Formats: sequence, C-alpha cells, structure tokens
Amino acid sequence: MSGLGVDIHPYYQRGTNALPGVEYGWIKMADGAAVYSKKADGKVWTADAHAALFRRLGIPFGGYEFAQLGTDGGKAFDVLWGECQRLGGTGVTPGVDIEGEGWNKANATDRGRSFCSRARARGVRPAVYMDLTLLQQCRADLWPEDPVIWAPRYGAKPEVLLHGVQYTGHYDVHQYTSSGSLPGSAGAVDWNQAYTNEHLMGDDMTPQEFLDTKVTWWDGHTVAIKDILAEVYIAGRGLNGRPAFGDQKAVVQLPPVQQLLANDAAEAASLAAIEAATKDPGITVEAMRTIVNEAVAQRINITGELYIGPAGDFTTPTEPTPEAPQ
Repeated sequence: MSGLGVDIHPYYQRGTNALPGVEYGWIKMADGAAVYSKKADGKVWTADAHAALFRRLGIPFGGYEFAQLGTDGGKAFDVLWGECQRLGGTGVTPGVDIEGEGWNKANATDRGRSFCSRARARGVRPAVYMDLTLLQQCRADLWPEDPVIWAPRYGAKPEVLLHGVQYTGHYDVHQYTSSGSLPGSAGAVDWNQAYTNEHLMGDDMTPQEFLDTKVTWWDGHTVAIKDILAEVYIAGRGLNGRPAFGDQKAVVQLPPVQQLLANDAAEAASLAAIEAATKDPGITVEAMRTIVNEAVAQRINITGELYIGPAGDFTTPTEPTPEAPQ
C-alpha cells in the first residue's frame, strides 16, 4: 500500500464522518510533550473521535506531535506513542511536525533527533515532517535514525524549484495540498501522496535491527531483545529472577527449535512472558511475535518453550520434555 492519505487536526477537521479514498492517515495526538486537547464550543476536542472512525473503517493510521520550542523530544515521543497505543493508531509510523517561527537548523535538528532517537529505542521507526526550508537545511533523510520523510510542497513536488526553495533529499510522503475535503469536516483537509510503504508500521526494520533494540525493565535497566530471548531461561529461576506476573515467574524448558515454531501455545506463552517481563509500553504483542519468529530465522540460540506459572511448579526435565502448557 502507498497511495493517498490525510493528516487530521481533531478540532479543525471536527465532524468528519467518512474517509472516501483515504488509504492511511495521521491524527494530531500531542502538542509538545502533552496529549492534545482543545476546549472550544462547549466541548473538549481530542483525537478519540477521528481514531474511532479510522478503526471502524479499518484504515491504518498513526499519530503526530506538533513540536513546541523548549520541549523534550524524547518525552514528546513517549506521550505520542502512548496515545497511539491507547487509540489503536499503530498502523502508520508516529511523526513529529517541526514548523513555524523560532525553529532553525540547529534547534530543529536537536529536537527532531531526540524524538527519533527515543522512537528507535522503543523499537519504532519515526516520521519527520518539516517545512521545506527546514527540511533542506536539516536533511533529516541523512540522520542516523533513518526517519520516514514527510515533505510538504503545494503546487509542485518538493524537488522542483519554486520561489527559491528546492529540496534535494529523499522523501517518502508528499503533502501536496491543504485544500482537500472530507464529508462533515469543519475545515479543509491536508492530502498526502506516499511513494513508498515506509510510512506503514512493520516494514521499517531489518530482523537484526529489531533484535538489537533495547527495552527497559521496570527496575530501570535496559537489555537487548535478542539477549532476553537468548537468556530467558534458567530453569527454576525465571527471567533472571524477575517476577513476570506478580509473584509468579516465567521459566523455560528447552525442546528443539522446531517445537517452538510448531507449538502455537508455546509461542503464545513466550510472547506473554516477554511482554510482561519487559514492561515496555513501546513493545506490543505483535512486535514480540515478529521478534520470536525473526530470532529463530536468524539462528540466534533461543530454543525453548516458556512455562507461565509459579516457579515452584516447574521441574527441570531430565526425561523427555513434557508438553507445553495449554
């Protein structure tokens, strides 16, 4: 999928009741490091109504943050990603919108990269939107965080010289008009054309990049996903001694890799255990499923079924491995 998409402001596009022709979208969910909301017309406007519309229609969407000067990009990402997860907006990569007065090459680069760095630390590829002048100055397409580039230019493509501005870098999505329309919308709508699928979640990282991603345990230390998968298992000790479900522990039996792949119950148990153990709001069950499958494909030594329950109920097998719990 690439095609046509919209970016929606919960207040300016309030009342939108249909999305004809829309293949994906972004909704404003954060202002700086705060969840977006606006009190007006006797109501409080948030991203919830538009998110519900996208969900009902089965159209992938994500959220974006309108960056505010002086706010922390990492904290802003955490706020935005929390809203994306709450609203089911994880089909399109979360973005930061940096534009307007006060921004320059230095502060826009610092702010954008701090947002992108936190996203990558959470295992998520970010998107960056900047006005075309900033985009050319900052060249976010060359940043080591490798964000999806969302470039605005009305009336021409970004690389076409217009009024002395020309973008010479790569872009994935082109915002080509701000005068579109949607049924019921209180105001005009921005339309975007995607030329790649990079804005869609799931195709953004190689298996090795995903496995190298670090997640944060509740005690504050970080560990690479591949190390969780490789080491999660000293029988009777649980996940390095850290409880997974209250006073329960997850412990691992060690059958062949083929059993891990063949046994859906074992896979589901491993996903639940790892998700609970990491306590990282940026890692979803779907992401964990990908991690397990890709880890096996990469031949990383993570053979094993996970047993979920009190550690005392598990006995290290010396006989043939018992069946995984259902």
